[in-house]
Amino acid sequence: MAWPSGSKAGTTNVDAGTDSVSNARADIKQNIDNVNTIIDFYDATGPYATKGEYSKQQYFDMTTLTATNDSSGGIAWDLSANQVAQLTLAANSTLANPTNIEAGATYVLIVKQDGTGSRTLAYDSKYKFPAGTAPTLSTGANDVDVLCFVSDGTNLYGNAMLDMS
Repeated sequence: MAWPSGSKAGTTNVDAGTDSVSNARADIKQNIDNVNTIIDFYDATGPYATKGEYSKQQYFDMTTLTATNDSSGGIAWDLSANQVAQLTLAANSTLANPTNIEAGATYVLIVKQDGTGSRTLAYDSKYKFPAGTAPTLSTGANDVDVLCFVSDGTNLYGNAMLDMS
């Protein structure tokens, strides 16, 4: 169904109190047809309320993930919150298996070292990397690495761009 293509209804026969309703019939019908076309075209759930394909570029707000301050803490990443997330490492940490994975979706994680640096990040089982080897992140103070993933609905297959400066 396409959006109405410019068939506007005229107001010639409906703009004065003395106009005849029978003369305005064609304009009234055109208005009703236009409204019905809009109703058919309009998706009340909205294109952003459900997953789907887009023909134009979309933008995402960035979510900040919270790192625990000990080496045993698992960092949660709820992929339904945002497809782009940022994490500042303040301790050696583990990225827990993500939740709400969608097949065919892409995800980006920006990992920053704190002012001390030398923090490590381990990955739970759903993170898959080339040759089965997780990347060793940059270790300098305030270093930035970018991890990009594509999903099959179960796992995140990723690669790293290291030491972005």
